[in-house]
Amino acid sequence: MPCDDKTYGLLSNDLSRSRSKAFWQQHFLAPSRDLKAFLVVIVISTPEKHEERDSIRETWLSQPPSNVLSKFVIGTHNLNVDVSQSIQREYTTHGDLLLLQDLTDSYKNLTAKLIRSLQWVDQNVDYKFLLKTDDDSFVKLGLLVRELQQKSDQRLYWGFFNGRAHVKKSGKWAEPDWFLCDRYVPYALGGGYVISSDLVHYISSNTEYLQQYLSEDVSLGTWLGPLKINRVHDERFDTEFVSRGCQNNYLITHKQSAASMRDLYNNLQMLGHMCKTETIKRESYIYNWNVLPSQCCARNDKILP
Repeated sequence: MPCDDKTYGLLSNDLSRSRSKAFWQQHFLAPSRDLKAFLVVIVISTPEKHEERDSIRETWLSQPPSNVLSKFVIGTHNLNVDVSQSIQREYTTHGDLLLLQDLTDSYKNLTAKLIRSLQWVDQNVDYKFLLKTDDDSFVKLGLLVRELQQKSDQRLYWGFFNGRAHVKKSGKWAEPDWFLCDRYVPYALGGGYVISSDLVHYISSNTEYLQQYLSEDVSLGTWLGPLKINRVHDERFDTEFVSRGCQNNYLITHKQSAASMRDLYNNLQMLGHMCKTETIKRESYIYNWNVLPSQCCARNDKILP
């Protein structure tokens, strides 16, 4: 079926319709499942976060393993002319943007953005695992890949889990459509988590049945909640809404600025470890899967990073 102009998106006022259509035809109509990787990395970003994307390209994605495919995911519907042109230039320069041309980039569309990303990966890549992370997360990518090579590639859901979070009813993170219970279903926090390709396919194939909540990580945990899968809580995923500090054993650390990304990367290159000084700003926990979720996550270990 031929694609219309809306499919190609990002039609700038000063670019001719035919020129824009040619751009999107050339760069986005790839054959299905033609790409191959062991790990696919999707970095959720926004149109204006070019500095953050560049900091990742210059640090933890500067020399990715050959079996890793990475994409920065951006919604491009309703962008103004200047931002549209900037995104097109960035794509032409780097070729690592996954542009969702019919999705307006906003927090309320974050879960839809995740679904569209998973659908694209499921339809276009032959792979084993997917890492979803944010453009303010620093990842030890090589170490993550090496550990994944030792794990089963079936039914894996790996991250830093929370099972006792109360449902938000007001503020930015409010979930007005939530009715399941007074706490969220256990979920891996959105600063970074890994799921196996079979779980991606499950979600991609059942999107019309899935309730979308505002928080993409809450949504994912809810969708996978009834399934018999391997949930792995790992304290080395520093992926909460604030960083717990700096520990050299962290695989992912969230809430990093572009400057701190470069500092962490330079430390790894020059010192062989990520932190000049290890710090604990927020206590961690070992998830207890043998109790009710409301009792899962006691921060009672003063030295656990």
